[in-house]
Amino acid sequence: MKYRAIIREAWMQTQENKNLIWWFAFVPSLLSILVGIVYFGYQALSLWNSPYIRSGASGHFFGDLIGKIVALFETQPGLMVFGIVLVAIVLLAYLFLPVFTQGALIQMVAHIRAGEKVSVAQGVGYGFTRFLQLFEYHLFIKTFSFVSILTEVTFAFRVLGPEPFQIFGWIFALVFVVGLLLTLLVTYSEYYIVIDKVGMFSSVIKSSGLVIRQWHHTLFMLLLMSIIIIRIALNVLVTLLVPALVLAPVFLFTSLTLVKIGAVIGALVGLVVLYFASYFLGVFHVFVTTVWTFTFLDLTHEEKHAVDLHEAAVHLEE
Repeated sequence: MKYRAIIREAWMQTQENKNLIWWFAFVPSLLSILVGIVYFGYQALSLWNSPYIRSGASGHFFGDLIGKIVALFETQPGLMVFGIVLVAIVLLAYLFLPVFTQGALIQMVAHIRAGEKVSVAQGVGYGFTRFLQLFEYHLFIKTFSFVSILTEVTFAFRVLGPEPFQIFGWIFALVFVVGLLLTLLVTYSEYYIVIDKVGMFSSVIKSSGLVIRQWHHTLFMLLLMSIIIIRIALNVLVTLLVPALVLAPVFLFTSLTLVKIGAVIGALVGLVVLYFASYFLGVFHVFVTTVWTFTFLDLTHEEKHAVDLHEAAVHLEE
């Protein structure tokens, strides 16, 4: 399998089909960033308010947060109702939209590679076609994802403290290794669900078999993609760091002298950074999805071709 050719072709297809980024990757990336900021912010504040991290902390961050929300609801009921509705919409979109767009992306990438012209309306139809099966798979895989394991570890640490980890730490390490192994085995499950139209459990079994049979191709592609993504991420960080260093003194001066102007500038800068971060993350997502779709198509095609040759040889012998 020609790894560099697949990556080069995937990058060219990503650049030539910008509508995939804007229609099927930008908004899910924006939602992922917003939810990620809130999630990691909550985890960081919860740990900071843990008595096992900081002496004198109450350890009741969640209860204090709920109390502040209730108090704000009593003083500003209209604002709080609007906030609750907005949060509910964002959470529902975060729960369903990425699954929908992922199914559409995989189908569109496969059709475009076959030389077909695919419209946005057709992509929306593709998203609905395998949505339920793909949603079921995402619920299954999130139970042993890195974020889920991290949530369980931080919660146990906040409640029990560091001492129990000396006894039960190996359990979390074992769960992490098992989760990593399962994540590797289900590498191609989404593509079996969307392209071959199989069920969730069948896709997991087929993906595990394909990974085991083609483990060298899968591991090498994972390593190569990791290096590429790290390099691109570093380039993006450097690109964003230069204007940040230029704007930091201006923002600091205005925030110290004119608080309102500083807040406005900070908000505008934050929105600009959020926009570009969502766009770059959308580009990465389309590129990675394209690479793995091509890899899946090539591997399954090679295996099918090998089976056909074997059957033909057996038929000739008979």
